[in-house]
Amino acid sequence: SIVNGLNKAKTDFGIDLKLVDTGNRALDYQQQFENLAKGKQYDLIFVMGWELVDSLQKVSAEYPDQRFVFIDGVLDNPKMIYANFAEEQGSFVAGALAGMIEAKGTAFDKIGDGKAIGFVGGRDIPVIRNFLGGYEQGAKYAAPDVKVNSVFAGTFDDPAKGSELAQALYGQGSDIVYNVAGPTGEGVMQASAAVDKYSIGVDIDMCGSAPGNVLASMLKRGDIAVYTLIKDEVEGRKITAGTRTFDLASGGVEVKVCNDIAPKIPADVTAKLDEIKKGIVDGKIVIAKAK
Repeated sequence: SIVNGLNKAKTDFGIDLKLVDTGNRALDYQQQFENLAKGKQYDLIFVMGWELVDSLQKVSAEYPDQRFVFIDGVLDNPKMIYANFAEEQGSFVAGALAGMIEAKGTAFDKIGDGKAIGFVGGRDIPVIRNFLGGYEQGAKYAAPDVKVNSVFAGTFDDPAKGSELAQALYGQGSDIVYNVAGPTGEGVMQASAAVDKYSIGVDIDMCGSAPGNVLASMLKRGDIAVYTLIKDEVEGRKITAGTRTFDLASGGVEVKVCNDIAPKIPADVTAKLDEIKKGIVDGKIVIAKAK
């Protein structure tokens, strides 16, 4: 998604663009950043991936005049530019969708009478709590009778654990489970197919991971974030250190209902979702962020 945004900026604005695949050898990361920074030829260097943070911090300190943009997270470094996402807003919409579908009970395919939805988080850390908080608030807002059951895997790298936790949630009556667990979440998507219930994907479009069993995906639009920042820079609005949050209003987060599910979504649910999205954008619906 980010590469799409960079390529679109190259096409639209004629910028010079270099794409670097850092590989997976941690020893090489710092060297690669230094090679990019020391020539002073790049106005902005976009970086994504928590595994790169240590090297990025060192090189940022070494080259204080080089502007780095860290995507999808905020570090303890006031010199950097951060492109962050309002995951609590997207998750609120996802929770509202899941809650309203669950509230339909057996009138909706694959839904039982348990009045419960689930959440599998990777590690119990503030950013994942922020997803959960938004999801819970959205469900409560749109379907107050539906309960949210949440669990944390304690890891982002264990699909088998994700599957096991999701199957337990499905077994306890949660018919829809939101996966916010990185590679652990692949197991959640597989579990939804195994038991023929629903899952919700995160960050990218996961509809293809279990066709017919993925209700929607909560997308973080990295392409929109990088394109917007480059557009500002090119048009003379110089990007300075600090955090830019891409939200529902800017198109930075969105909930995409899967194409095979969309025709089954009742009109009243679609109408209510549109009303909720408008309420968030207008500031009428205020979502508490996790502490």
